[in-house]
Amino acid sequence: MYSTLDELKEQNLEISQLCEVLYVLVEQSSLHDNPFVRELMTRFKEKVWVHLVFEDNTFYSALLNSDDEKIRETVRAFHDSAKEIKHRFSSFVRRCCTAPETAPEYEALSKESHEIFTLIRDRIAYENEKMFPLIEKLQ
Repeated sequence: MYSTLDELKEQNLEISQLCEVLYVLVEQSSLHDNPFVRELMTRFKEKVWVHLVFEDNTFYSALLNSDDEKIRETVRAFHDSAKEIKHRFSSFVRRCCTAPETAPEYEALSKESHEIFTLIRDRIAYENEKMFPLIEKLQ
């Protein structure tokens, strides 16, 4: 589990960097069955999943106890968005390392990959810009 805000920020940076690399790699249909791409996708999956599962067990639970209703609403919305991401992400992960057999399957997987990477990057940006400043106020 993360013990400091710096560790959460470092994890966000690593996830963002993996998103950037994988975003480019999924464009190449010939690389979908590449063992190195699968390894990167597995690393990405693990980092995102750990981050989503444990982020609420760190600073965010303290923010939920804030006297400020606006802060509590922000944290609740952030937490609720994680549910959608977890659902979409787990569905995506089941398919992401399987080589598509047809061009339409490849197109669908490529589109979904880009949507997932964008969703994750948007969440990281929100966390960096909105949530971390709230946490820093607590410290």
